[in-house]
Amino acid sequence: MTGSYTIQDFGPSDLLTSAREGTRRLRVDVGQTGFFERREFRISQELNIASGGSLTFKFSSPVNFILLEQTIACDANLLKFEAVVGGTPSGTFNTPVAIWGKNRMTFQPEYTGQVTISTGGSVTGGQIAEVIRLKASNATAQQTTASGGIGTERGLPAGDYYLRLSAPTGDVTGTLSLVWEERP
Repeated sequence: MTGSYTIQDFGPSDLLTSAREGTRRLRVDVGQTGFFERREFRISQELNIASGGSLTFKFSSPVNFILLEQTIACDANLLKFEAVVGGTPSGTFNTPVAIWGKNRMTFQPEYTGQVTISTGGSVTGGQIAEVIRLKASNATAQQTTASGGIGTERGLPAGDYYLRLSAPTGDVTGTLSLVWEERP
């Protein structure tokens, strides 16, 4: 038999990850369709929290999303991380956090991310969905950075989420990194 064939000739569309030519994959492919369709995003934020203080991030998504990675590192003292769902925000979350696409290669069409992340306010109440505590060694000859995060991806609904980081015992420096895929 001669002629050209397309992937649709070999099976039903539910074997494909997308209808878009050039980015779709067979479902057995280890590549992430969201990466190739430029729906994966990331932040990497420096932390500097005074003793007894806190820093709250407001993560707002109008669409479902998958939290792929969440990593927190602490260079000094004790850092407490809490993911808060619901609650009452106060202050103004008016300092935007830079969001970067994981796939920044140039090709069309471009997907426009819908998530916004900002700081500047705080939150009280709500449900604490996750707690992570990190303690860095401060001994002069043995100072180390402690890091932690989630080990599995999680699908989450559209909404506002608050990430509260606090320094209960001394000044804290470190980083917060997040990676997610939007699922419009």
